Amino acid sequence: MFRERITRNYQSLSPSFKKIADFILTSHQRVAFMSASRLAKHLGLDVATVTRFSQQIGYEGYVELIREIQETVLEEMREARAPVTDRLDAAPGAFALTLWRDWANLEKTIQNISLEDAALAINAIRDARRVYLVAEGVAAGLAQVAASYLNMSKPDVRVLNQGAFDMALLLRDMTADDVLIGVGFTNYSLAATRAIELARKVGAKTIGVIAQADCPIGPAAEILFACSATEEGYLPSPTGASAILFALVYAFLMADPDAYHGDLLAFQDAYADLTKGTARGDEDVVEALIGRS
Repeated sequence: MFRERITRNYQSLSPSFKKIADFILTSHQRVAFMSASRLAKHLGLDVATVTRFSQQIGYEGYVELIREIQETVLEEMREARAPVTDRLDAAPGAFALTLWRDWANLEKTIQNISLEDAALAINAIRDARRVYLVAEGVAAGLAQVAASYLNMSKPDVRVLNQGAFDMALLLRDMTADDVLIGVGFTNYSLAATRAIELARKVGAKTIGVIAQADCPIGPAAEILFACSATEEGYLPSPTGASAILFALVYAFLMADPDAYHGDLLAFQDAYADLTKGTARGDEDVVEALIGRS
């Protein structure tokens, strides 16, 4: 498949080739209707570069590459028209079945999410003095990822995933100017629920992201995102909760792209100094990120 070929060769590609690779990976449905000359013009390159790129990743030329992209798009269109139940019934084995089930989970999550609640949550994160993410078990990893992304533009983000003693140390100075986000998957999310209750006691804003209806975070949080998490046995899917957290963080960062741009460039400069790596270029990183969204 073209995605795998591009990914396997990506690190060895020239800047011009990476420009083509990035566009194909993020916009393959648009590329499917582009000739080599049109793609080259769109990216500000020459046709020969497009041909050489195709050969670099293992195709005889652009014609072979575009044919595979077009076949992929046609298959995606056929699958999009098929009911989810048909996709699940036709899944060849547990691996494919799990992926299709999570596709259905994400569709249901998107359909059931309140955009008004999302706007309230994003504004609360924006206005907060400090953001706390409280999670246990599987959810702890998602909270840590969300905090890492938020830290790019929100300097005081704290993850609480330890015991009551450590949580009390971090929560002791929480005020009404703060936001606490509780993430939970099952009815074992008791510590996160207690943290939300404490946050509400001091007047802090609270946001809950849950994957099962019996999660006690549900009735405790002011703003709640309840994700679909169809399961087999006792393994609720993390896909919906992960998507909600990333969407909240990304929407927050993109609400002020200029500020995010400055924070990102400052991070890149600091990283280059610390690692003696290559300093950043002058490209507009945020414009590129928005263009991929």
